[in-house]
Amino acid sequence: MLPELIKLIDVQEIDKVIMEVTQGLESLPEELKAGEAALEGVKAIHAARLQELADLKAQHRDTELEMAEMEEGIKTSRQRLMEIKSNIEYKAMLKEIAFKEDQRDQRETRILELLDLMETQKGFIAELSQQIEEQEATLAEQRQKVAALVKTLQQELTELEEKRKKLRKGVPAALMKRYEFIRQRRNGSAITPVQEGVCLGCHMNILPQQFIDLQKGVDILQCPHCQRILYWLEEVEEAQEAG
Repeated sequence: MLPELIKLIDVQEIDKVIMEVTQGLESLPEELKAGEAALEGVKAIHAARLQELADLKAQHRDTELEMAEMEEGIKTSRQRLMEIKSNIEYKAMLKEIAFKEDQRDQRETRILELLDLMETQKGFIAELSQQIEEQEATLAEQRQKVAALVKTLQQELTELEEKRKKLRKGVPAALMKRYEFIRQRRNGSAITPVQEGVCLGCHMNILPQQFIDLQKGVDILQCPHCQRILYWLEEVEEAQEAG
């Protein structure tokens, strides 16, 4: 086999690892985004619950003020009741007092309802606060792990790029340019083995004469179907067994 072809096979193996490492680096931030989105969702619910609690407190305060005003109104009406001489006016005032007392009782009932609602809301808020705290701790831990993994992968990527640079020196520039051109169009696979006359890149038969020429190992050949650069698999396997 041509020495430049052997180098090119090694370059492609490194390129495959580089692609995997690069994809890993790109996917890590996406994993964090899912956790961050989940946390933001819980925070949004927490903020909504806080606003609901604030609204309930405002209603409670307003209702207490209304109830206090009604108590004062009832007290004033009872004082006036003592001054009334007419039986008709007396009955009318009693009716007015009864109405005010009913309105006061309704406000009192509403105050109790609001207190219950506020306690329930506080319970929800406490649970959400705990959930936020736990998710923030988990996310912080994930960020540390991702940062450490990114550092490791970047170091690995630097080492792979250095190895690739050294291997490229053994490949003619024209062949390397052809390799890069094919690799971009074939999802990272520019050089592929041939086994029993079949290109394992596209699984199509190559011409018999082309297979004979490939076994001779004199020229750089390409698959007539997928245009990938070819090498004879058995020759590589024999070399590996011998090595």
